[in-house]
Amino acid sequence: MKRQNYISPFLVFIAAFVWFLLGANFGLNIYDEGIGIIGAKRILMGEVPYRDFWTIYSPLWYYVLGLWIKLFGNEIFAIRLLTILLNSISISILYNTIKSQNINPYLGTLAALMFLSISPFYGRAIPLALLLVFLTIYLLLNKRKDSDYVIIGILAALIFSTRHDFGIYAIASTICVAIFENRILKEKRAKQYLIYLTTLLFVLCLYFLFLHKIGSLGGYFEYAYKFVFEKFGVVRSLPFPNPFIALFEDIPITSRIYNLWLSVVFYLPFVLIGILFYLIIKSKIEISSEGKFFVTVTLFSLIFSAQGMVRSGYEHILPSLLIIVMLITPIMVKLNLANKFYLLFLLIFFSFPPIAKKAQALIYLYSGKSSEIKSHSSKFIKLPKEEAENYNNLIEYVKIFDRSEYLYSGVLYHDKIFINDIMLYHLTNRYPATKYHELHPGQATEASVQQEIIAQLQSKKPPVIVLYYNKESEKQKIIGENYLDEYIRENYILSKIFGNYYLFRINKE
Repeated sequence: MKRQNYISPFLVFIAAFVWFLLGANFGLNIYDEGIGIIGAKRILMGEVPYRDFWTIYSPLWYYVLGLWIKLFGNEIFAIRLLTILLNSISISILYNTIKSQNINPYLGTLAALMFLSISPFYGRAIPLALLLVFLTIYLLLNKRKDSDYVIIGILAALIFSTRHDFGIYAIASTICVAIFENRILKEKRAKQYLIYLTTLLFVLCLYFLFLHKIGSLGGYFEYAYKFVFEKFGVVRSLPFPNPFIALFEDIPITSRIYNLWLSVVFYLPFVLIGILFYLIIKSKIEISSEGKFFVTVTLFSLIFSAQGMVRSGYEHILPSLLIIVMLITPIMVKLNLANKFYLLFLLIFFSFPPIAKKAQALIYLYSGKSSEIKSHSSKFIKLPKEEAENYNNLIEYVKIFDRSEYLYSGVLYHDKIFINDIMLYHLTNRYPATKYHELHPGQATEASVQQEIIAQLQSKKPPVIVLYYNKESEKQKIIGENYLDEYIRENYILSKIFGNYYLFRINKE
């Protein structure tokens, strides 16, 4: 195929950055975004993950985000700029990877841009991990020297220390690519992959040595592995999306269509992988340099799809989806579908729901339907008016009646937990009164953890406790203990209710 002239990856980066920036100041993820921000702030306060605070996530992101906050401040919008920057670089790398194979990169890049804009992962480790994964794929497809395998090994270790599940998927994918190259393509790469494994093991040894040095190694294995393997998959599992149910949900028609789209997109990686196997069987894809691109991308996408097997939602299949979109154009060419009709259909399918969602956010922002969150750290961030009013009143009340530095942000009933409002610590400029700012079913529902939280509350004595109610908690599969609820009701008095937030003041009698 003749090489064509395409725009530079830098222009793709600029376009992606502008797109991600639009509407980035609307909405708030009180849980996932809060986990990253509060974890980073606790590190800046001198605390150590796993030892001083509980988390299931790998530590590198907390340190990266902490450094960003130290350099650019703790405004939520400024923190989101890091995510936007990482996502834009990832889109640029994806574009360049497709282009490097002499394939038209525009359709795959557009699809990735649209899909990622639905869930940009503000405050979370996934954008950094994805960027490193895309770099890995690019180097595997365009490697030339032994030193490239040193870089691939370092990247694998960095992915592991950012998101250990992504690290496991990336390492497994790279090993599968190595087997394919050596056994099928008969490429003699044993030396190069030995360099890769040696580099990987060396950097991982340094990583585990660091965790041991700071006193976190035991907690790391207990929280990030033992808890995840034994409980997380059970208590946080999500069913596979059902497109038919999505179409008939008791919600507005626009939301039904959007949920239908999300349900269909969830299965797109498996559909594309299935088509690829068909093309290979029919010998429409040669096991050659061309096939190497197809196989490498497919292996990565297939292995990364494991993340969507337990928590079977859009966000969890998204990494696999973002990888496989690189093959959309070549698949269409192989199926003789690269004509204007099918291109137009795919453009509408990829673009319409994300553009509609982006437009909805912009309408809220600029039509007077939203209000700004009034906090030291939330300049420019807006919510729908009623939600913002309740939130602002809550923040103001905490500031007036809580002059201490500590706060506990929990849930209304600790025997059934969905999510707590972690972002509230940041918005009220209060420090978590316990090591458990991140609450999970199977964790904070346990008697031992609740007793530990009670002991820390007795020690810190926060004047105010905020309990959040989410109706999704009623659907939880696990029913735990209520020692913590009893302690709060015995020692605190319900003072105010702000929407779904229940504010308790300490009983001084």
